[in-house]
Amino acid sequence: MHVGFSAVSKTYDGRTYVVRDLNLEISKGEFLTLLGPSGSGKTTTLMMLAGFEYPTSGEITLDGKPIQNRPPEKRNIGMVFQNYALFPHMSVADNVGYSLRVRGVPKDQISKRVAESLATVRLSSFAERKPTALSGGQQQRVALARALIFEPSVVLMDEPLGALDKNLREDLQLEIRQIADRFGLTVVYVTHDQQEALTMSDRIAIFNEGTIQQIGSAEDIYARPENRFVADFVGDNNCLDATIVRIEGDIVVANLAGGQEITARASRHAFVGSATSISIRPENVILLDEANPGALSGRVDEVIYCGDQLRIHVELPGGERLIAKCPSSSVNIRTARHSPVHLHWNPADALALDGRQTN
Repeated sequence: MHVGFSAVSKTYDGRTYVVRDLNLEISKGEFLTLLGPSGSGKTTTLMMLAGFEYPTSGEITLDGKPIQNRPPEKRNIGMVFQNYALFPHMSVADNVGYSLRVRGVPKDQISKRVAESLATVRLSSFAERKPTALSGGQQQRVALARALIFEPSVVLMDEPLGALDKNLREDLQLEIRQIADRFGLTVVYVTHDQQEALTMSDRIAIFNEGTIQQIGSAEDIYARPENRFVADFVGDNNCLDATIVRIEGDIVVANLAGGQEITARASRHAFVGSATSISIRPENVILLDEANPGALSGRVDEVIYCGDQLRIHVELPGGERLIAKCPSSSVNIRTARHSPVHLHWNPADALALDGRQTN
């Protein structure tokens, strides 16, 4: 089922927009994640699609048919919430079959479809239990089965794994994605967990202040951020404030406040004389044994052991700080606290983005 948002805006007071001029197309069978900080508009967008909120202006469509004025129960959309929203007095089977009963489906068909849905989420043996007798992960599987049983056009998920521990989260991420692929579901998924978004999604839409900052694959978002906000928000990142002094082909040369020269790929934001943020992922920062032409000199401020890797915090002469990641096996004099260190990166691995916003 194709989903469309056309010039959709939402405001509660006529002045402040929670969502502003949203244009978004979601293809049939696509797994799209809405990712952003609290208050960015992602959950409001999901609720407008579900029918629990109505847009102030614009149009929302399913397969080209407007639905923005249609009540939730008339949209054929499944919903999975973080808090499960199960009926505690009903059995698992009754919870899963509830939406079919209110639709007047015959009892024998309900029993058959409940059994199929519980088998899909691997809970066949739990049919007669009450939700309170289940673990958090099992309750979330029940909620998923209930959302799928009436064969909805679209499934919406609002932070469905937020209350679970890390290992269970990761297991259910894979299960949800496998179920979505098996049934060809169109899924719109809201999360604040960046790794979850990178792991599960066909595309990710990054929200901030009611607008989409960038939409693309996980690789696009991580490796080719459109602006400083996206670069800073998704994954670990260094953003170094600098001034562009020259552009050589597709490579920008910029000066840090301390006078050191750095290089990066140019972007649409790059102009000679303009302020820029040089974005470089910590895993692309290379530690050198000695000073080389073009290398940055700094001092190790902190070394954090993370099991398979070290996170090395470095302070540069101008006060700028950046993080380098390297394998834990790299422990040597270069990573001792307060020791001098030399840093380098391939210009193709860095990106010159928009400069820091000042008020």
